[in-house]
Amino acid sequence: MEREPLPIDFRQLETFCKVSELKSFSKAAKSLFLTQPTVSGHILSLEKTLQLRLFDRMGRETRLTRAGEVLLQYASRILSDRREALSAVSEFSLGIRGELQLGASTIPGEYLLPELIAGFKQDFPQISFSLKMSDTKEVAQYVLQGVVELGMVGARVKLEPLHYELFLEDELIVIGSPAEKNMKEKEISLEEALRRPWVLREAGSGTQIAAEKVLNRKGRTLKQLERVTEMGSTSSVKQGVKAGLGLAFVSRRAVEEELAAGSLVRVEVAGLEAISRPIYTVFHRGRTLSPIGMKFLRYLKKKREEIV
Repeated sequence: MEREPLPIDFRQLETFCKVSELKSFSKAAKSLFLTQPTVSGHILSLEKTLQLRLFDRMGRETRLTRAGEVLLQYASRILSDRREALSAVSEFSLGIRGELQLGASTIPGEYLLPELIAGFKQDFPQISFSLKMSDTKEVAQYVLQGVVELGMVGARVKLEPLHYELFLEDELIVIGSPAEKNMKEKEISLEEALRRPWVLREAGSGTQIAAEKVLNRKGRTLKQLERVTEMGSTSSVKQGVKAGLGLAFVSRRAVEEELAAGSLVRVEVAGLEAISRPIYTVFHRGRTLSPIGMKFLRYLKKKREEIV
C-alpha cells in the first residue's frame, strides 16, 4: 500500500530553515516575528511528523543533526520553488511584484547592490528584496541550494550547475595606516611588504582569492606572511589597519572616503602588478528564473553596458 504523504506545511519549513541559519530558537523567533514557544512548537511538530530529531541543543547554540542537514537541502529548494511559483503566477494577475532573494559577497553587497536595488525600485516600487551576505564561497552555495535566486560575488567558485556573468572589474589596492612608520613614503618593495604584518579577509573571500592569484604569479603565497590577523568583513579590515595591525588588500571602492580623508593611505608595492578582481552575477543554470529575477538580471546587464 502506498504511504500517505507527510503533513508538513510551509511555516514549519520556514521556521526550520531560519533556526538552521541562525543556530538559535530565540534569534529565529525574533527574525520571523514569532514567539519562541511558537518556533519551538513548529520544530517539535516537524520532528514528530518525521519521527526524527532535527537539532542538537549544545549550550546556547543549536546545531543540525545529520537528518536535519539532509532535510535542509530539500527544505531550501522547496521554499525557493514556492517563491518562484508565487512570483510567476502573480505576474498574470498583479503585474511584476513579490520578493527577490539575493546573495552577495562583501564588496558588491555593501558598495554596489544598495544603489542598484534603489535604481530598480524606481521602476518597480512594489518589489521587495532580501539580501543575504557572506563570503564568495558561501554565496555560491546559497545559489546552488536555492536559498537565493541570484548572487553577486568576487570570484568564480567551480560548481558545475552555476552560471557566471561578468558585471564589472573591481580594483584591489594595498592600504596602510598613515600613523605607521614609513607609511608617509607610500611605496615599499615586495620583500618588505612580505615582512610586514597584514590584516587579511577569510580564505573564502573574493579579495583573498584575487590577492593569492597575483602573489602566485610572483612565486609567492599568502602563507608566507608571518604576522597575520584575519578579519571577517571589509569594515573590520579597515578598522584593523587604522589601528595599526598592518597592511591589507581591499577594494578601492571600499576605501574611497578614508583615502580622501587621510585616515588610510594607499601603499604602492614595487614589483606587484595591478590587481583587477572581477565581480560576477551568478545563478543556477538548471533553474528557471522567476519573472522578478529575469527583470533584475536584464537590469544588471543594462547597467553593465552603461558602466563599460
